[in-house]
Amino acid sequence: MRTLLLIIFLLPGLNTQVFAQNSVAASIRPLQLIAAAITEEVSQPQLVMDGSQDPHHPSLRPSQRRAMNQADIFIWIGPQLETGMEAIIGELDALVITVINLDGLTVYPLNASVDPHVWLDSNNAGIIADALAANLIELDRENEARYLQNLARFRSDLKSLENELGKTVDPDSFPAFAVYHNGYQYFEKQLGLFHLTSFTDNEEVQPGIRRVMEIKSLLNASDVNCIVVDPAVNSGNLQNQLERDNLRFISVDVLAHDIPLSGDGYFQFMQKLVANFASCRE
Repeated sequence: MRTLLLIIFLLPGLNTQVFAQNSVAASIRPLQLIAAAITEEVSQPQLVMDGSQDPHHPSLRPSQRRAMNQADIFIWIGPQLETGMEAIIGELDALVITVINLDGLTVYPLNASVDPHVWLDSNNAGIIADALAANLIELDRENEARYLQNLARFRSDLKSLENELGKTVDPDSFPAFAVYHNGYQYFEKQLGLFHLTSFTDNEEVQPGIRRVMEIKSLLNASDVNCIVVDPAVNSGNLQNQLERDNLRFISVDVLAHDIPLSGDGYFQFMQKLVANFASCRE
């Protein structure tokens, strides 16, 4: 009986240790969704910044700092998105994957820097998954076969996704549209779409009334009726400024806060993204 009790007492600690060996923490939801596809049936990746956090100005709670400190792998975009996190990351014992520095990644310029929204290109998602799987295998040889199987399935699903996106959006017949924040270019360029104009290239800088009036004239001259906006944008106020009743505002959350965590979460996110853009045709 004493031996049996000892084994039962030790088991929770052993399970915790096994999970910790495979633990991944992601700075933002899209990276967590990609990680979930690779770690499926092995472990569940943790999210550091939830919907209440602005990646550009992170103010981490103690629980979020613990998620970073307890992870064996921490994956983030880079200082172009998660501004000010370099000091925290420099103190981690975890293996750090800085996505923006990955070889082969497609990157586009924005505001004399690099546009950090790289996950909006499914090809980049594949490169992120490759890097994560390779590092997980280095740390956890026991689950190598599972990681490779998950990666192969993710890569296969990416090909299906790309075919689906191409069939859903025909760039030759897609109506002209505008964006509030110029943060969708990875998605647009992959599909051959081009927005007519943007209110701002920096989501932290609100457009002044002069800029809004310039865009108002441009939209009227071009007969644009669809504007893609961030969830935080007050569409009603913007519509009043533009003085157009027939404008359609399409809300797109590039941080995927409304997507449940699952092995196919990234694909749900991209499918919703293309469906939202496609509604510009209605």
